[in-house]
Formats: sequence, C-alpha cells, structure tokens
Amino acid sequence: MGLAVEQLSIDDQKLLIELLLDHQYALELISSELNDIESGSKMTDDTTYQRLLSLYDQIRFEGS
Repeated sequence: MGLAVEQLSIDDQKLLIELLLDHQYALELISSELNDIESGSKMTDDTTYQRLLSLYDQIRFEGS
C-alpha cells in the first residue's frame, strides 16, 4: 500500500481522507482494525493501538 500512497499527490491524499471522513468510512475502518487487534487476529505494537483508539475517539466525537 505504501506505493499507492506515494503515487497520490498531497491534494489527492487530502481529498481521499475527506471522503473517508464525510462518509464515516474512516470510523468503520478504524473500528474494524481495533476489533482485529483486540480479537488477536492482527498484531500491532501498543503505541499504534493507542493511536488508533485516540483517532477513533476523535472522529467519533467530532462527527456527533
């Protein structure tokens, strides 16, 4: 996936993020990632897990 991101301009990346946030897809993606981590089907470090939790809360409370 790193290659795909590198091929997008900064403006395209921002547009993609806006779309994900506007349609609540970002929240669903983060929720799914957290579920995979918490169920043990995906491994990550504690820092990344905490960042995901924080990001989830930011998006969830801002979108309300």
